[in-house]
Amino acid sequence: MRFWNYKSEEFYNLYSQVFDSNFSIEKKKVVLKALFSGEYSLMRITSISKQCYEEYKKNNFKKVTKFKRANKKFVRYQFVTFNETLKEILERKFEIKDFWKIIDENEKTHLITKGEKDKEEYSYINIPIEGGYFLNKTVGFEYGKKEELYLKYISQQRIRWKKMKFKSKEINSIPKD
Repeated sequence: MRFWNYKSEEFYNLYSQVFDSNFSIEKKKVVLKALFSGEYSLMRITSISKQCYEEYKKNNFKKVTKFKRANKKFVRYQFVTFNETLKEILERKFEIKDFWKIIDENEKTHLITKGEKDKEEYSYINIPIEGGYFLNKTVGFEYGKKEELYLKYISQQRIRWKKMKFKSKEINSIPKD
């Protein structure tokens, strides 16, 4: 049986073979993207925003089945794209421990609403990694009874929201004459 946090030696062996191959960097990226597609270790949701939490709360923490309405409001905000992760792990060959460390660090993701993405900051709480909540799928993320029960549980606690500010994507470039 495969567990949600299972770090396969086979993935690392395939990474090593792709790294050592004569493929171009772009081809190596394509192969590794296909290999990791839908794996739990990617786009791992580590936090949920206050507005996202409130959206689930409005629905009594049930899974929203009308996809076009509510689920389109939710965005997995990734701080480091998988392309950047691939670039990093293809610059030099890593040992298995370091390989999985980079994947773990770079694939942290926050579950936010689209409206929050347009703002400069949002409030969030961390989700314990031990629970295996909101796991990555080939398309989207898992939301089932486990996630519903977790959100109900934290709704009975005093929630201490943290603030996250988005890094400015605008670069002030003033032409110098």
